[in-house]
Amino acid sequence: MSTVALDFERTHEWVAVNSYRVRIAAFALMAIPIALHVLPQSPGALFWVAFLLQFAAYPHLMQWRIRACEHAEKAELDNLVVDAVVSGAWAAGLGFPLWITVALCLATLLNHTIMRGLPGILICPAALLSGALASTTVIAFRVSADTDGLVTLASIIGLAIYLSLMGVEFFTYIRRLQEVQGAVAAQKQILEDANAALHEQIRTIHDLQETLREQANRDSLTGLFNRRYLEGTLEREIARCKREETPISMLLFDIDHFKLINDTYGHQAGDEVLRVLARILQDSARAEDIVCRYGGEEFLLVLPKMPLNIARERGEYLLRLFEATVVVFGERRIRITTSIGIAGTPLHSDFAEGLIRCADEALYLAKHNGRNRVVTFGDAM
Repeated sequence: MSTVALDFERTHEWVAVNSYRVRIAAFALMAIPIALHVLPQSPGALFWVAFLLQFAAYPHLMQWRIRACEHAEKAELDNLVVDAVVSGAWAAGLGFPLWITVALCLATLLNHTIMRGLPGILICPAALLSGALASTTVIAFRVSADTDGLVTLASIIGLAIYLSLMGVEFFTYIRRLQEVQGAVAAQKQILEDANAALHEQIRTIHDLQETLREQANRDSLTGLFNRRYLEGTLEREIARCKREETPISMLLFDIDHFKLINDTYGHQAGDEVLRVLARILQDSARAEDIVCRYGGEEFLLVLPKMPLNIARERGEYLLRLFEATVVVFGERRIRITTSIGIAGTPLHSDFAEGLIRCADEALYLAKHNGRNRVVTFGDAM
């Protein structure tokens, strides 16, 4: 947080904090016309003692009270009521001299309005009237509204200076408030930028996690799902088909004489054969089908909601497609064939492990009986 913001936090009760110098200025400015007004009347020592206590000691006592209270703003509100009472008392005690009374009432009303808003307009006159009534119980009620030119001028100048001081205080407060708002806006922007950066980092981490998860489930050579993915998915897929009372078929592929391809053309050519076969399987798969590289030169195609007879037709089609495919590797033209074993639920097994075992046995028979053929589990048994 900026220094400006911290300073504002320490002085958020602005009027209470600044009341000390405002009260000193107000009573000092009012002391001058009052002193000029009573000097020709030669008041006694008792008056001057009261005068000094009021206009010299009183502001300091009020500040001491604010510092001693736990809630400074509430203490200042109480002090304003006392200010209004003593102002009313002085106005009545002096006989309500016009400009002195106007200055006292306006200054006090301004303070109450600033601190209390609309309720201050009601509280201030009541406090002024209370002070005036209290004063007239001690001093007989009298009205001496006339003031000479010097007292009038001093009262007007004092009131003008006080209003100007309050204007300066408010200007300073508003400027400080603007600085604080600017600092808060800057901090808000920093937080918003940090929040946006954090969300971007979270998205990046999420994308990386998805990429790593995808890479963990994919075969690096062919891009197909790997055996690890199959083990975590096939059981759930079989369970879903059980709930929906739909079959699920499985085709297990093995490239015929793949070792011979590697020995004749090299392992890079063998890798290209695997990639081509994987691409054919992926391109011919439905959206719900699962295509995996099961291991080495073996591939597995899971066909949810497909009966065995349709799965066999699918296998025959792929068998012919592979047989017609020519793998181009440099100047080499490599032809491939595959053997395919088929098994399905619920006829052969209701579990992933059993279904794979049945498909594997069917594949073994396809290879044993001459390769480049499709065998459904149970056909030759």
